[in-house]
Amino acid sequence: DILKKNEFLFMEKDPCKEIILIDTGKVKIGHYDHEGNETVLSFLGKGEILGQMALLGDKEHRAFAQVMEDGTQVCRMSVQKAEELKRDYMPFALEINRRIGDHVRKLERRIELLMCKNVKTRMLEFLYDLGNDYGRPRDGGIWISHNLTQSDIADLLGTSRKSASLCLNELEAEGLIQFDRKHIFLVHPQKLSQLISNNREQNA
Repeated sequence: DILKKNEFLFMEKDPCKEIILIDTGKVKIGHYDHEGNETVLSFLGKGEILGQMALLGDKEHRAFAQVMEDGTQVCRMSVQKAEELKRDYMPFALEINRRIGDHVRKLERRIELLMCKNVKTRMLEFLYDLGNDYGRPRDGGIWISHNLTQSDIADLLGTSRKSASLCLNELEAEGLIQFDRKHIFLVHPQKLSQLISNNREQNA
C-alpha cells in the first residue's frame, strides 16, 4: 500500500488483524487521553514493524498509527499468516521475538523519560538512547542518521518545539553535540553519560 500523510493505519482499540512492515516513509505511534490530548510514543521508519504484539495475544491495538509522510509504503500480513510463519520458520520467530522485546524496552524507556521533570534531562537521555539504537562510531563520537524533525523530538519529549530547539542549541554550544536536519553527532558520549548519571542522582 502507498499511503498519504495523516492517514491512519489503525486506531486505538481497533482489532489486531495484521502485521505491518514499513517499506519507506514514517509512521507516528501514539494515543489520546479522555480529553483528546495526544501523547506520542514513537516514530517508526523503514524496516520497522507494527502490530507484532498480536502474536503475544493482544486482540486490540493499544495505540494509533498515523502516516507522517506522503508516499509512505507498507506491506501487510495477516496475523494468522504471521503465526504460521512463526511456528514453521525459526529465523522469523527469532526476529519477531527480538522485535517484540525491543518494542517493550522502548515503551518502558519512554515512560521513564516522560517522568523526568527537567527538559534537558529528557533530551540527554533521549539522545543517548538514540545513539545506542541507531548510532555508529565515528571520530571518537557517535554519528546518528535520522528522519525526526524538531517537532517530532519535542513530541517525544512531551515539550514544546521551542523548548526542544533551545535545548539542542544549548547542548551544541556546550560542545556535547552537533546537529543538522538529518544527523546528530554525539561529540562526547562518555561525558553525555556522566551528565545523565549526575542528573539521576540529583533527582533521586
